[in-house]
Amino acid sequence: MNMHILNLRRMATIVQKELLVLLCNPTSRFLIIMPPLLQIIIFGWAATMEVKNVHVAYVNHDNGLWSRELIHRLDGSPTFKSIVELNGQQEIKDVIDDQKALFALVFDQDFSRRIEKGMPAQVQIILDGRRSNAAQIAASYVSEIVQDIGSGTPLATTINKNTAGMPSVNIDIRCWFNPNLDFQWFFLPNLIGMISLMLGLVVTGLSVAREREIGTFDQLLVSPATPTEIALAKLVPGCLIGLAHGTIFILIAVFGFGVPLNGSVLLLYTAMLLFAFASGAVGLMVSSVSATQQQAFLGAFTIGVPCILISGAVTPLINMPVLLQYGSELNPMRHFTAIVQGVFLKDITVPAAMTSLGKIMLISLVATSVAVWMFKRRR
Repeated sequence: MNMHILNLRRMATIVQKELLVLLCNPTSRFLIIMPPLLQIIIFGWAATMEVKNVHVAYVNHDNGLWSRELIHRLDGSPTFKSIVELNGQQEIKDVIDDQKALFALVFDQDFSRRIEKGMPAQVQIILDGRRSNAAQIAASYVSEIVQDIGSGTPLATTINKNTAGMPSVNIDIRCWFNPNLDFQWFFLPNLIGMISLMLGLVVTGLSVAREREIGTFDQLLVSPATPTEIALAKLVPGCLIGLAHGTIFILIAVFGFGVPLNGSVLLLYTAMLLFAFASGAVGLMVSSVSATQQQAFLGAFTIGVPCILISGAVTPLINMPVLLQYGSELNPMRHFTAIVQGVFLKDITVPAAMTSLGKIMLISLVATSVAVWMFKRRR
């Protein structure tokens, strides 16, 4: 793909035609503009791993001071929305089955008495395993409150006074890059990559498939434009749309959700441009083997979803099998995720981002070369 042999006028004509097709058609215009905007707004509010508004049920066989104190502390926590007392353990099954409570507490008869004497006390926590992640997080909240219950008893106060001179260890926890562990700070930058990836795959892939369906793609191949010029011209509209959407996403994330943008805006836009080019190149490669728009869309979906899942944007890469970790090196979104998280939260430097930028560029060149080779086979 030597730039001096490319006819920029022919490429500009194809780019202009592609933009007119995308923006002048009401259906295409709606699909390009509205769904990505709705996705980042809806996901920004709805997609969260935080556990809030939890409904809790309890059976209190003890009805003593410290069981009531524990219920009072749960009721005063912003994590728990409602605390409902049950008449007996036989009601727990129905409450959990109907998802009226995430978990249920069962207090033994001697719960308060054992705590008052400084003896080990037990409280049973029955969790809804269908919501395993939320249940485990909520259970850890309850465990911390339970462990802190005995600190206010007279016996605990006496022990603390007697051991005042003894050495102690204080744990000072500090979270870098995301001090309050706000899930939106982590998820919204990643969401920019997810939506941009699918947008690049679909916009570029459907453009070629649409021309195949109406019979103009073969005419384009026998035109003076070379396959390389056709491929690059097909990529330009997707890159422009990707940058436009990326700008809107950044504004929504920063000013709408308060996500900090600590790093270089120029580096972020460079990464977005290369990533849009890589996404479009992969979409172009998919479209080169698709005969219809339906096939192109299914191909984009088939490639896009696994790319998102093994990018590290949803689940940590370290938790994946080693084979997938190495395979994800071929995924441009993995490298874009590292850059976009670094720019937003870490103020990543340009030298630190060069490796990821180089990998994205290499992936886009390989994908474009494969697409051009496939176009040449059809001439």
